Order: sequence, then structure tokens, then C-alpha cells
Amino acid sequence: MINLIESPAKLHFRRFEFKYHLPRAIADRILPELMNYMIWDEYAEGDDGYEVTSLYMDSSDFACFHDKLDGVLTRRKLRVRSYGKGDDVFFELKRRSGEVILKDRIIVGADAFADFVNDPFSLKGDEDFVNEFLYEFSSNNMKPSLLVNYKRKPFFSKFDPRFRVTFDYDLSFARPQGASFDGEYQVAYDDLVIMEVKFNGAMPRWFHHAVVEDYGLRKDTFSKYCAGIEDRYGIPSYF
Repeated sequence: MINLIESPAKLHFRRFEFKYHLPRAIADRILPELMNYMIWDEYAEGDDGYEVTSLYMDSSDFACFHDKLDGVLTRRKLRVRSYGKGDDVFFELKRRSGEVILKDRIIVGADAFADFVNDPFSLKGDEDFVNEFLYEFSSNNMKPSLLVNYKRKPFFSKFDPRFRVTFDYDLSFARPQGASFDGEYQVAYDDLVIMEVKFNGAMPRWFHHAVVEDYGLRKDTFSKYCAGIEDRYGIPSYF
């Protein structure tokens, strides 16, 4: 069993993340059952959860998109994320190594994000993170490629706060207008809900039996980013 540790500051994550895509009616049936074992995340606004908007970066030939489609086992993803509260945003560097997800991020204010729009090398924060983020950004000639917006209902276990389950609804996509969260969003997959299960070590037995087995769910490789690129651009060609 692998021991995956998440820092108390929640700025470094090392864990497993399994995805399942569900019809909305099935997600609505699962949610009440979870409340026997889980509670709402502290940042959720009641039953509505919260809004998430992510600005993804990619190269001009959509290398990150193709790496995902090709099933490259070790890959990286750069994004800037807003949770719709206040002015702070998160710069995130997400890596996948086989089944393990490693994610680092820093928090910056609105002014710092605006500065990044004009000069990426103005980004300040943890030196190791900034150096790695900017190296990936510049060496791969990245630029803003896609905006993804959705509503998230987040829960964590009453018994182990490192076990989290999130439900993402109402996915919409837009082509970016520069490095900002503005865009002409189009709703896609209006009946689709993405359930993400995030855990360290092993999935709890109760969840596997009460949710995965009882509802006949199968782990999926659905990518919001790839779905959005296909929706907004069509499938980019290698050439």
C-alpha cells in the first residue's frame, strides 16, 4: 500500500484520483447515501456547493491534449483556477505518474494574476514552484488554451478528511480571451455529472460496496480539458 501524504496547508497533494461519469439522476440518488459517512466541505455554500473556473495552458499544437489521448503515463498540466470567492486565484502544476496524482499550487491575488497576463515572468511565490511552472510554460511555448467552468458539490469523510468525493455539474467551455477568466461559455453535457474520488492508500470499503458496486460504476478516463478542447476547437490534428 502506498502512503500518500497531503500537507496541512493544502498546497501540495499526492494522492489517487478516480473519476466516474454519471447521469444526473444517479448522482442525485448517491448524494443522500453519502451523508451517512461524509460531510460537506467547509467551503461549500450549502447544497449549492461552489463554482470552479479553470484556465488551462497548452502549446500551439495541443501537446497536453494529445498526451492525454495517447495515454502517456507521465504527463503535466498547467492551469490557473478560481473558486469564485474573493480575488485570490491558484496557479497549479498537476502531474500524473501512473495512477498517482501530484499537485502543487500557490495562491496569488488579483493584481499578481493581472501582472502575469502582461509578463509571465513576474509571477512570484514559492521559488521551486515558480521555477518549475515557468519552465514548463516557456520551454513548451504555452499559452491560454481553454476555460472550463462548472458547479462542484464537495464532501469529505467523517472518519478520514483525506478521503474526498466531489460531484461536478453543468460543465461549460470557452476559448480564452487572453489570460483571463472571461469568455463566451457554452454549456455541454447538461445531463453529465463527473464524480471524482480522491484518497490516500486505499479506497474505503464502505464506499466501494455502497456506491461503486451497488451502482455498477466503472472508473473512467474522462478529461474535462480534452472534452473542452474537442467541443471548442474540434479534435486538433497532429500536423
